[in-house]
Amino acid sequence: MNTDKQPRRLRVLQVVDGFRMGGAENKLWELIERLDRNKYEILLATVGPGGPLRPQFEKLGIEIFDYCRRWAFDPQPFFRLYHLMKERRIDIVQTTLFWADVIGTTAAKMAGVPAILSWETVSHEGDPYHNNLQRRGGYRLAMACADLIVAVSHEVKQSLVRRRGIPASKIRVIHYGVDLEQFHPNGHDRVLAKRREIGVSPRSFLIGTVARLEPWKGHRYLIDAFAPLAPQFPDAHLVFVGDGSLRAELQAQVAARQLQNRVFFMGVRPDVAQWVNAVDLFVLPSLPGEGLPNVLLEAMACRKPVIATRVGGVPELVKPGENGFLVPPGEVAPLRDALLQVLHDRTRLNQLGKNARATVENRFTLQQQIASFEETLDTLFARKAQR
Repeated sequence: MNTDKQPRRLRVLQVVDGFRMGGAENKLWELIERLDRNKYEILLATVGPGGPLRPQFEKLGIEIFDYCRRWAFDPQPFFRLYHLMKERRIDIVQTTLFWADVIGTTAAKMAGVPAILSWETVSHEGDPYHNNLQRRGGYRLAMACADLIVAVSHEVKQSLVRRRGIPASKIRVIHYGVDLEQFHPNGHDRVLAKRREIGVSPRSFLIGTVARLEPWKGHRYLIDAFAPLAPQFPDAHLVFVGDGSLRAELQAQVAARQLQNRVFFMGVRPDVAQWVNAVDLFVLPSLPGEGLPNVLLEAMACRKPVIATRVGGVPELVKPGENGFLVPPGEVAPLRDALLQVLHDRTRLNQLGKNARATVENRFTLQQQIASFEETLDTLFARKAQR
């Protein structure tokens, strides 16, 4: 008779602010969806209001606990999380986004459960949270309570060490990864369909970006860089996929430059991969604060050459002259010059795109990201067992 016992699955409690449409929420969904269910039992708790991604999480077939805050410092979510950790014998807690980080790590500390805090951004002087006492104090508490901080890039790690005084030994870098089955070069027909949607010829040169229309994404710099080049290159067009608080302001900027027939605002779209494939050049003019923009990886996986700003972990991904171009953030002239260089000489774009795809295949796949997370969970649990 076989008496071998299967090792019990580790119970991992994921704590998140809510289910709004955002990059952190999407990456959490990918992580939960891909973790090995033979090794891990996943539970999910929210400490904020719902959102449009909730049905997507429900389809994962995991237990979801709603502990929404009634006000900023409502103690109820803390105590409910603490009791959940005790009653369900949680082995590891992982938190995502501010209130989940603060409430989840402190409850885990009280319950004696190891906690992992995920960190995606680079702290800097212009950060709106830098001078926000609530945010600064909350994150100081969360980072003190966390057993491990996962940073999405080496620059994010160095920022935590330099600006927040976190010991380097407490931080592990796990780069974002891309699902290569979802993001890959598309067929010609799909590309033509997207171009027809905005009335752009297959022979036109389409420059695009996918990002929320918010100040830190830098759309206004791209518009200002493109405007003086538009008369010189009548086949060039811009397309913005995404929405946000700056939409009306950016549309007014386009109108003031008389570019209404050259710049297109598509809003939030579910078919991001197809829009990325429809462009000839992907541009991400983000301001300081980005950790490692996932959309940049997605564009490169679709074999697109990129122009990006030298912020956060972007230089860990984009190598000038090899798979794209880097420019300083918040400056129009260098971005304009990079666009001009590409528009003048388009012969190198195909090779740059191939190199971009190879970069992602070699170092930034979703499989590599999930494997690193599983190793981290196993290591943290083994450390707990030795105490």
